[in-house]
Amino acid sequence: MKRLFVLSDSKPIYSKFFVSIDLTKWIGSESINSVSFTAKDFVTKQVATSSVIDTTKCTYTTKILKPFIQAGDDGETYLVTMRVITNGITASYEEFYLKFTVNDNIPNIK
Repeated sequence: MKRLFVLSDSKPIYSKFFVSIDLTKWIGSESINSVSFTAKDFVTKQVATSSVIDTTKCTYTTKILKPFIQAGDDGETYLVTMRVITNGITASYEEFYLKFTVNDNIPNIK
C-alpha cells in the first residue's frame, strides 16, 4: 500500500491549490470517517501547519483526501501528514503523507 505521495514539480511560493489523493484501493468498501491534517518541515521537523496548509480548506470525500497547500519558504521541503479513520466495523486507522518542495526559481523567466 502506498502511503507517501510526492508532488512531481516544485510549488512556487505564491501557488495555493488542492491535491487529490485517491485512497480507493486502501479503503475498499469502507469510507473515510475523519481526517486530521498537519505539516512539518521535512528536514528540521519543525511544525509548519499554518504556513503550508490551510486546515480550514483541507477536506475529504468518502475515498479522496484533499489537502489544500499554500505558501512555504523557497528551497524548503515539507511533509503533510493526513491521519485517516474509516467508518468500518473495526474502524481502520492509517497515516498518509504528501511531500513537496517550494521553489520560486522558475526557469526561462526574466
